[in-house]
Amino acid sequence: MKTKHAYLTLTILLSFSICNAQTLEDYLAIAKQNSSEIKEQKFELEIAKEKVNEVGNLAATDVSIGYFASTPETRVGAQITKLGVQQELPWFGTLKAQKELTQAISETKHFDIDLTERELLYQVKAAYFELYQKEAITSILKENKQVLSTYENMALAALENNKASMSDVLRIRVQKNELHSKIFQNLNTVNALSKNFNRLLQRSTNTPLSIRDDLNVLDILIASSTVNEHPSLGKIEHLNTIYKQEDLLINKERLPKLRFGLDYILVEERSDLKLIDNGKDIVMPKVSLSIPLFTKKHKSKLHQIQIKQEVLVSQKEVRLKQLEIALEEGVLEINNAILSVVAAQKNKEETQLAINVDLKAYETGILDYDKILKLQLQKIKFQLMEIEATKNAFKAKAKTIYLTN
Repeated sequence: MKTKHAYLTLTILLSFSICNAQTLEDYLAIAKQNSSEIKEQKFELEIAKEKVNEVGNLAATDVSIGYFASTPETRVGAQITKLGVQQELPWFGTLKAQKELTQAISETKHFDIDLTERELLYQVKAAYFELYQKEAITSILKENKQVLSTYENMALAALENNKASMSDVLRIRVQKNELHSKIFQNLNTVNALSKNFNRLLQRSTNTPLSIRDDLNVLDILIASSTVNEHPSLGKIEHLNTIYKQEDLLINKERLPKLRFGLDYILVEERSDLKLIDNGKDIVMPKVSLSIPLFTKKHKSKLHQIQIKQEVLVSQKEVRLKQLEIALEEGVLEINNAILSVVAAQKNKEETQLAINVDLKAYETGILDYDKILKLQLQKIKFQLMEIEATKNAFKAKAKTIYLTN
């Protein structure tokens, strides 16, 4: 029984560990799997594909039946009933052109899905790095609050020996209270960001999260890349393909349409005469041609397509410029953020060295509490600057991935 309980406990602990060991890549996969927006786009793609089967078919066959209320007499008998069937046929290649146009339109949905996925993944990454920053801030503030508690104890001990003043103690307590308040404010922010992060993943807002605490800007690689593969550009190019297919279809539709038909008339046999073909039914094959002689509709449509194609050229140039500017800004943000991290780390280390020098004076019983408090607050500032810059660097990297990959 004990073995069973131990096995169960181990299983629960392992499950908990696995659950909490999720990486950013795991969260991205969950977001893609649960995304209602992506599912909606995929349903729209399926509908668009189904529309291909909807077009490219012959028009409905016309079947008619008529009864002569007043039977017209012919030499071979009176006409009683008329049956008719008629089928319209578009010009050769028109149905194929309709199918190809609808197929091209359906393929546009692939670009929409790609864009939706990219935007979602960028949002998840940005939210993840925001959480990283806030959790790191909490750790920094807690660590420094503990340091201030140590200074407070030192000042109280020195106060008893008249080597410190009560104002020294109070100044330290004020700053410690400030950190205490900021810690709880930051924890509230972490809680809200965690819920919103889970909302992005479309799962329970109370699901525990595991955020890395060891992000390093030196892990960021800035490869030479372009925005030419961005789906928004691909979509514009594909629209040009659609317009070409539409142009082809309109040129097919402006050609004549053929109609084939057959009329069958029942003729009553005459009883008063004996004639050859007496009462013989009438069979009349029919062929007709529909020619759009007096319409400017097709010419107008072709002109509209020509204008749309010219607009696409401008749209692509504008979009390409926007993407290139955004990429340049992203790379600049990464570089500047890395420089800020390096500077903050160096200043943080040198501030700590200054603190260590002042703490050495404590061995002789002399400590400038005002000075050491200012140095400790300065160190906190540099620690927070480092975390802020690290977050900015990774967000900027996520932005460049959105633009290029």
